[in-house]
Amino acid sequence: MKPDVYSSSDYAGITTKNFKAYYGYEVEDENEEWCFQASFNNETITIPFSKLKSKDQFNCEYNLMLGIAWLMMKYKLTL
Repeated sequence: MKPDVYSSSDYAGITTKNFKAYYGYEVEDENEEWCFQASFNNETITIPFSKLKSKDQFNCEYNLMLGIAWLMMKYKLTL
């Protein structure tokens, strides 16, 4: 099974058997700020745009990759 990678002008995501990540308008925090969200190992991690430290809220593909990179650093994940 290959990963499902998708994007549009206001969202981007990736889904695999054991991992799901998304950035865009469908996930917002209490301040209506767009968020990166990932689910794996029965855990969900949500990072608001302001904490991603990105320059452009609307660059969804970049913010998706940045969120995945933050996860890799935090959990010391390697491929």
